[in-house]
Amino acid sequence: MQREIRFDAVESWIKDAALPFWAEHGVDRVGGGFVEHLTLEADNGNAPFKRVRAQARQIYCFSHAALLGLSPVGAEIADHGWRFLSAHGRRADGAWVRRLGPAGGVLDPTCDAYDMAFVLFAHAWRYRVTQDPQVLESALATCDALQRILGHPNGLGWLAEEGDKGPRQQNPHMHLIEAAIELAEATGHQRFFELGRSIAALFRDRILNPETGALREFFADDWSPLDTAAGRLVEPGHQMEWAWILHHAQTRFDQDFTHEIQLLYQNAERHGVVAGTGLTIDQVDVDGAVVSARSRSWPQTEALKANLAMFERFSLDTRERIAVCTDNLLERYLAPAPRGTWIDQLDAEGRPDVDKIPSTTLYHIMLAFTELLRLRPRLTALGASA
Repeated sequence: MQREIRFDAVESWIKDAALPFWAEHGVDRVGGGFVEHLTLEADNGNAPFKRVRAQARQIYCFSHAALLGLSPVGAEIADHGWRFLSAHGRRADGAWVRRLGPAGGVLDPTCDAYDMAFVLFAHAWRYRVTQDPQVLESALATCDALQRILGHPNGLGWLAEEGDKGPRQQNPHMHLIEAAIELAEATGHQRFFELGRSIAALFRDRILNPETGALREFFADDWSPLDTAAGRLVEPGHQMEWAWILHHAQTRFDQDFTHEIQLLYQNAERHGVVAGTGLTIDQVDVDGAVVSARSRSWPQTEALKANLAMFERFSLDTRERIAVCTDNLLERYLAPAPRGTWIDQLDAEGRPDVDKIPSTTLYHIMLAFTELLRLRPRLTALGASA
């Protein structure tokens, strides 16, 4: 019997629990911006720093909430975060720093590709809300800085951070193409289409194993495989995330990623999903052997998004997996935590293994749950016709 997809529970958790909670407890009205994390009792964690990526992700969350009508204060809170990030995070050379103090002030001035990706992502959603031409100018200047400061000498992608000597990392590139897709759609500017297409080509030609779908995390300078333990690591959650990203890139950039999407999805489902629970584990190696059977929350959101992509792109009936992923998030990660928050990590036996509630997780859950709700009419119609 087909398991029911709990759309109403998902919508209620976002609208009635998470967004009101983080609007009240996740916004720093004294120091500015957003809190880095909370305690397990959902009190202020008093973190001595604020990562730029955390600020950018929360700007996205509340911007998206405002656009969907899920939060009456979403636009105001996103604006609050944007002012803090813009005032303290931008360097004089157009790049953005990595870490700020609780009330601003730079703790780590490093230009980091991962953080730059999320700053660009925040620009896309800021532009959607405001249509402010200065936001577009800022996004273009950020792209200029990315290329000037982190562009690799061999022309193949970007350094992970200033002065980086390797290994090369796929993860920042994944989030850069994610940001490029959103900026291309939000602004229509050709620069972002070009950025996205260039990363897609790099992924297809150099990063993904075109035969197996294995996605290594770390590479040699020329993107060839590293014959080390780290070089053999594969994170199934990132395979799922790339599958979903390429699904949207195919639409935005008018390129065919059918082969890559299917390879990524099939490899991750085969080697990264636990029989019985349906949880997506943290790490395997290139041959599929388990490296870490722990399960963070974010691979579950990416598994949900990948299964939604397979349904939308190929009309594959993934409703059972969609329901399992949704139930795992609701029951194993959200229900045991204070309402509106989450358990971010389970150990190999499925027990909570955390010491705080990181604010950055809301980005993952928000994206996955809004994708599920976007496809609700089609998923419901399929169930009605079955």
